[in-house]
Amino acid sequence: MIKTSTHDGITTIAFDRPETLNALTRELGEQALCALRDAAASGAKAVVLTGTGRAFSAGADLVGFSAVGAQGGEALAQSVGRDMREAMNPLSEAIADSPIPVISAVNGPCVGGGVGIALAADVAIAARSAYFLLPQVTQLGIVPDLGATWALPRKLGRARALGASLLGERIDAERAEAWGLIWKCVDDAALMDEAMAIARQLARSPSAAVRATRALIDAAPSATLHTQLEQERLCQVEFVGSAFFREAVARFVTVSSNLGR
Repeated sequence: MIKTSTHDGITTIAFDRPETLNALTRELGEQALCALRDAAASGAKAVVLTGTGRAFSAGADLVGFSAVGAQGGEALAQSVGRDMREAMNPLSEAIADSPIPVISAVNGPCVGGGVGIALAADVAIAARSAYFLLPQVTQLGIVPDLGATWALPRKLGRARALGASLLGERIDAERAEAWGLIWKCVDDAALMDEAMAIARQLARSPSAAVRATRALIDAAPSATLHTQLEQERLCQVEFVGSAFFREAVARFVTVSSNLGR
């Protein structure tokens, strides 16, 4: 269901159901969640999340839904609700709350619940051939999920979030970058190299500062300016006393002194 590898402190977690375009199942969600937790526990400095084959994820495994649905609509509803509560929602939350940075490398179609998972990462990049698609409303009569309705308005604003959700149009990688849905669109062949470069850069930053910045950005839409300023102040009080900051200042002073000679 997933493949993992670790190199130079960077763990790569890849959805590995290429025959289904990495359609999401409870088992895949559970395995990815365990891999994410194991990466942090083992001392990895960052995680790259991607898919094998042609897709990041085609969204929910509708073939599996069909099998359960044969038992009746109520059985299917209970199964989906349980899998979301116990496996898939915890995966999105674990990505968003990870103690180490997570980079999603969207290598191909990113559909349905895959969108929520990809956007839960700290930084999302996409191959030029990739696209994002939310077919839940138009094609299935359900709602976007796995955190998509939380991430989309924060990244796109209400108008584009609703348009993407209600109209079910493909958003190609270049448009996703232009809209601010993702950080960067890159050539297909460069995707993993770029993802690893970002992961290494984030891995060099103090994890506490990364987590605090994530928390500040996430809190900002509902915070007052006064509250946000105070939270920033508290973070600075904590981090300015760190060895990392003192060493950075010392390097800056040395470089500045040399430039002045």
